[in-house]
Amino acid sequence: MGLFDVRTVTATTDAETIGDNKVICQSVEITGAFSSKNNGSMIQSITILDETTTGPAVDVVFSTSNTAISDDEGKAVGEDVADLDDMLANVVGHVSVVAGDYTNLIDSSIATKSNINLVVKGDGSSNSLYMHIINRSGGNWVASATDNMRVKIGFIKS
Repeated sequence: MGLFDVRTVTATTDAETIGDNKVICQSVEITGAFSSKNNGSMIQSITILDETTTGPAVDVVFSTSNTAISDDEGKAVGEDVADLDDMLANVVGHVSVVAGDYTNLIDSSIATKSNINLVVKGDGSSNSLYMHIINRSGGNWVASATDNMRVKIGFIKS
């Protein structure tokens, strides 16, 4: 068993209505995802705090590159991106969070996925991982501020 670590990041987004299958946030850096530039980690858990109380179903995509997946938040994956293949080549996995994973906390919602066991390894140039979140709720997610969604990622490091 390795070292346990939890990293918290704000899923920085545009304060706007983000439709189904549109990007909520992209290229959010998760520093210290790996013990060193050449080590791997296992994503063990993800907790999403949604301060809008919507609790949207989302896909959380992890990559070793900070390459954008769309021209701007609120657009579809690949929209106005010249070469999406470069980004896709660096994807190390994804985790789906569904509406049923959330619990209502009156003025916010929180979802946790555990026992994910997604093994990820850096590209050797950085100890960071990058996160992109896509709305899969079937409806709109309305961000009233740029920091309405926060994510905690639990790692087991080698």
